[in-house]
Amino acid sequence: MPGAGSFVVFLIVGAALVVGDGQLIRRSGTTYLQSTARDSAAADSVNQLVVVVFHLAALGLLALISVLPMDVGSDPETVVARLGVLLLVLAVAHGVTISTLGRIRTHQQSQTLQEEIVRAQENATER
Repeated sequence: MPGAGSFVVFLIVGAALVVGDGQLIRRSGTTYLQSTARDSAAADSVNQLVVVVFHLAALGLLALISVLPMDVGSDPETVVARLGVLLLVLAVAHGVTISTLGRIRTHQQSQTLQEEIVRAQENATER
């Protein structure tokens, strides 16, 4: 059973990793979505919602990993093992989040293209 000190270290380092990754997603996701959106404020809002879900899910997983029984030896080894599990989980969560942003962007591109086609058809019928 790890000591309270290693438990706190794991939670602090884990929370810093989650927040850091979330901020990377926040900055790059906004730019990614704004490149195809007509309304950059809407793209930023959608990205912010996706990032909030990422943070909530990742922090929830951090909490669960912190209480799972895992004893691989000394306290430092247990903290490193827990961080390894957390990093693998964060990689999956990051991938799911990026995939979600990609689907949103594809939907935006499709909607923009559809609107351009409708406008072109309306312009062609007016002539």
